Amino acid sequence: MLAAWFLLVAFHPASAQNKQFFRLVGPASAQITEFRLDGFILWTNAQPGGTFIVQTAPILPGETNWVCFVQIPASNQVNTNQLVDFKPPSGMALIPAGSFTMGDSMDGETDAMPTVTAEISAFYMDTNQVCGSLWLSVYSYAVNHGYQFDHVGAAKGSNYPVETVNPEIRN
Repeated sequence: MLAAWFLLVAFHPASAQNKQFFRLVGPASAQITEFRLDGFILWTNAQPGGTFIVQTAPILPGETNWVCFVQIPASNQVNTNQLVDFKPPSGMALIPAGSFTMGDSMDGETDAMPTVTAEISAFYMDTNQVCGSLWLSVYSYAVNHGYQFDHVGAAKGSNYPVETVNPEIRN
């Protein structure tokens, strides 16, 4: 695996101490040509069809402190991907596009095996759990638009988190 690395320093003073180093590791010697203020990187010399891993570390030097941030499949020789969002919607965090291993082979339970690699697009996720009152409005919308649930979920109260929501899976 070959690596190219770059430094992301927070752009507003309140979080300047939260600097992060990033590097791009993959089957070809990719080159990061730009890190834009909107959180996108532009990188070149990618091997189309190859998977590149963006790793992060809080300090340099050190080969042992890098951790996986996101996996990015290369679609072209030149790629643009958003890694961070400096202005996410209120109460939400950007989950970057990439791949992850879905399932679990550690506990021996058969309902999570075999593990598979899943690709996702970038999306925003609420930083807090969904409370009962919010879930009731989402649930009402869903059933009025044709969605069905094996289990509709439950909460101890309107301000408590919802548990055990299980939408009906259709093949």
